Amino acid sequence: MADGRSASTDEDILALAADFPAASDEAWLKLIDKVLGGAPFEKKLVSRTYDGIAIKPLYTKADWKDDDAAGLPGGAPYTRGSSALGRSQMGWDIRQVHGHPDPEIANAQILEDLEGGATSIVLKTDPSGENGVAVRSLKDFDAALKGVYLDLAPIVLEPTGPSLPLSAMFMHLLKARKVRAEQFHGNFGADPLASLAGSGKLIVDMPIVLARMADTAGYAAKNYPNARALNAKSIVYHSAGAGEAQELGCVMATAVEYLRALDKAGLDINAACGQMAFTLAADADLFMTVAKIRAARKLWARIAEACGANPEKRTAPITAMTAPRMMSQRDPWVNMLRTTVACFGAGLAGADAVTVLPFDHALGCPRELGRRIARNTQIVLQEESGVNKVVDAAGGAYLFENLTERVAEAAWSFFQEIERAGGMAKALTSGFVAQKIAAVNTERAKNLARRKDALTGVSEFPNIHEVPVEADHPNIAAIVKKRDQAPVSQIAGLPEPGTGALMVALVKAARDGANVLAMSKALAGAPTTITPLPRVRLAEPFETLRDAGDAFKTKFGKRPQIYLANIGRLADFTARASYAKNFFDAGGIEALMGAGGDAGSIVKEFKASGASLLAICSTDAIYAETAVSLTKALKSAGAAVIYLAGRPSELEAHLKAAGIDDFIYMGCDVRAVLSAAHARLAAGK
Repeated sequence: MADGRSASTDEDILALAADFPAASDEAWLKLIDKVLGGAPFEKKLVSRTYDGIAIKPLYTKADWKDDDAAGLPGGAPYTRGSSALGRSQMGWDIRQVHGHPDPEIANAQILEDLEGGATSIVLKTDPSGENGVAVRSLKDFDAALKGVYLDLAPIVLEPTGPSLPLSAMFMHLLKARKVRAEQFHGNFGADPLASLAGSGKLIVDMPIVLARMADTAGYAAKNYPNARALNAKSIVYHSAGAGEAQELGCVMATAVEYLRALDKAGLDINAACGQMAFTLAADADLFMTVAKIRAARKLWARIAEACGANPEKRTAPITAMTAPRMMSQRDPWVNMLRTTVACFGAGLAGADAVTVLPFDHALGCPRELGRRIARNTQIVLQEESGVNKVVDAAGGAYLFENLTERVAEAAWSFFQEIERAGGMAKALTSGFVAQKIAAVNTERAKNLARRKDALTGVSEFPNIHEVPVEADHPNIAAIVKKRDQAPVSQIAGLPEPGTGALMVALVKAARDGANVLAMSKALAGAPTTITPLPRVRLAEPFETLRDAGDAFKTKFGKRPQIYLANIGRLADFTARASYAKNFFDAGGIEALMGAGGDAGSIVKEFKASGASLLAICSTDAIYAETAVSLTKALKSAGAAVIYLAGRPSELEAHLKAAGIDDFIYMGCDVRAVLSAAHARLAAGK
């Protein structure tokens, strides 16, 4: 070479591992067995998802033998993404959700987000203002989107209630603002099955609902070549407690139900597939978020292929929304960590758009700080971390390839169950879906109660003295009172749904001044009703206990307290005293740390504490020597309820006879113990 150095050859490369034998699974398992001391490997180191999928601690090439199964980026089955180039130039779409009930305030926040880096908007609407912007008329719609360049910033509608009036009104707004049809790249947000699952009601029977949805899709296909009419959302199933495979199974069964309706209305399969988009939940389980989104592309490609769609129509945009289920009201700052992990997972998996919920989402209408951090989370991951610079960063990793395949298989199995139940519409109305999800949610609730599934800042490491985060709770009644209350004009003679005929009439009605209420009234008929799926927030059971602690403080001037009777030296009681403090703080009961020492000093300190609850903390050896006598002394000193930190042992009968009321330990039902403690406090015991 010019600088005098010689070029390296393959022979010059030092093979550092050449003198070592190749590692094998058997050798690794033997070493692990020594560490486990005979405990079962499957029980200790293999976890299982709520869909029954096993996750091992180590994956090798043996776990992914088919290198061709995932295909190449941009090629079938699209597991590795729908584009060979990825999003290395622009990154994924930063899509923020807005639903402040006041259209003017919502507009100010939308403009702020767009100026701050958001690239598209989810507009949640609700004529009542309870679950979105109180859009009732074209004037309201125009106010909410004032100053928004609809040809540059795609709008995704998310209506609460009937979607047709909002779609028609928005289509007229696009025409009124002279946005060329090909310039609009948004989504009109039709997803009647998710609406039924969440609200429990549709304004007409199912066949008419699906026919009208197909009419909207037909109109959009003819008039908006770069937009989509349908957005199959899994959030409602995830928020009800579904496992990942159940979530995907539900959303794929929903998409198939919609394809059947579109086919019946006369759309060819390619046009029908071109109207479909998906919104999936992304949560703090990084592995499952990545696997789920990758599996979704594979599942949809298989469905589209089976229906006869051309290869270029076997992909659909996938938006990942950080899961409302994982958001906490207590210590909401931790939500920033949860949403960052979820966003990172969505980015790794190749989501086309990502919506990060503000950290104060569960408290009320998000404030400026929450919205700014939500969008900046995505900007930092793209611009500084470069997550978007690598095409399918998870591709080829044995864990992710194996897990993607397992999730796809489990989801396909659940999808087939729904199909055997008659399809998604019948599976919802019959209660089949609700029953299946409830079984998983019950199992999850048990694990949450026992802190097997830990919630940082809520069930684990709670800050009982946290300063509450201020939330925005707008006066919805006053906001709605200002809006258009009555139908502007009556609508009569609406045509039967076809491939756009009904939507033509509704867009004309919007032009002529009909508001949402008028159109909804004209469209109403015999309703479809079911019991809605529940909306679960994982932290809520523990937050209810914290609320009880706050109510106690309001009534008596201080929080409920428990004295930790620590026996012996610091080294003797620190571990269990720390556990007990964490345990009771999670329930809103303030733990008073004892100084330790002998029985006499402990009894004296307890009397001075003023607490009625007490937990004894030390080692098993010390318990055997002093726990029975100390318990009797503390009962005599006025302890109403005494807990012992540790598992019940051969001393259990003696300890209970002496006055121990309950035991707290890893794996016990924490929520049940804390609920009983609050019940005793409420009863004055």
